[in-house]
Amino acid sequence: MPIIIDNNDLRNNKYSIDDLIRNIDNLSLWNILQTQILTADFCFIYFWSHNDEYAKDKDDTEICEHDVLRWQPHLTKEDLSSCAIYRERINNNNI
Repeated sequence: MPIIIDNNDLRNNKYSIDDLIRNIDNLSLWNILQTQILTADFCFIYFWSHNDEYAKDKDDTEICEHDVLRWQPHLTKEDLSSCAIYRERINNNNI
């Protein structure tokens, strides 16, 4: 049975990327950024999607590379620039 997560749950628990993706419509991107351990691909897909399709409010639309590097200290600029989604967008001139 899938786990149902809301923003309050994020403060006290860590969730898998799969669980976050399944619940993305229930969650603020800022809350995810500040509370969970994320991958570079997750950041590109959800924080920097075309047309901000996963953003819930203005704050979500303003997440930038600096924010990701601050709140996800395990990620580096190199991680972000070498992730598959980034390379695909560069190759397709979609960035």
